Amino acid sequence: MPNTVSKVFAGAVVATLLTLGGLNSSALAQNYTEQDVFAAVEANDMKALDQIAKGGASLDARDSSGDTAVIIAARRGDLELFEHLVNLGANINLMDAKKRDVLNIAISTNNPELARLALDLGIDPSMVTSVYEGSALIYGSHQGAVEIVSMLIDAGAPLDHVNNLGWTALLEATILGDGSEPYQIIVKKLVDAGADKTIADRNGALPISHARNKGHTAIVQLLED
Repeated sequence: MPNTVSKVFAGAVVATLLTLGGLNSSALAQNYTEQDVFAAVEANDMKALDQIAKGGASLDARDSSGDTAVIIAARRGDLELFEHLVNLGANINLMDAKKRDVLNIAISTNNPELARLALDLGIDPSMVTSVYEGSALIYGSHQGAVEIVSMLIDAGAPLDHVNNLGWTALLEATILGDGSEPYQIIVKKLVDAGADKTIADRNGALPISHARNKGHTAIVQLLED
């Protein structure tokens, strides 16, 4: 109930802002604020966002948590709102305060459709993301996100990017993975796409060494020459 009330209130605020003086008022257009953007997002008011965008308010403003409207829509899993914001000119490549982009959010929320839409709308799959200076591909390999990892590989995500822990996607899958079928599939996809099996971690251990040490026989077989 509180969420419903807040959305109704937010919608009322936006509606009032948009009707004062008429929608075409140049004076009103100059008075749109970041708060109007987030009120419209909270109310899921597409028409208000259209008018706010025309009025010149930045759709890339950040709220108190450091999230943009696009990030909020992505976390919410609201694909319609997400796409609408991007089509209005919101920057799809901006990250949150922890340097997580929309693709990372798609992985953490188990939302392949969000990842697919983001890629279709032009998100950059090569971005360096997270406090670990990794990538969506590395994170997806860690999480066993088979479908999204496959999308990222097809989209040309760098296969051998090394994060600040010294790990590639292959290393992440073998070090943090449990050897189950999703990780087997991910390792195979990475290897088939040309990921370098000879990149070792900072201790000199290869992906195959980690797989052997953990008894992940199926993955060892995938990594053998």
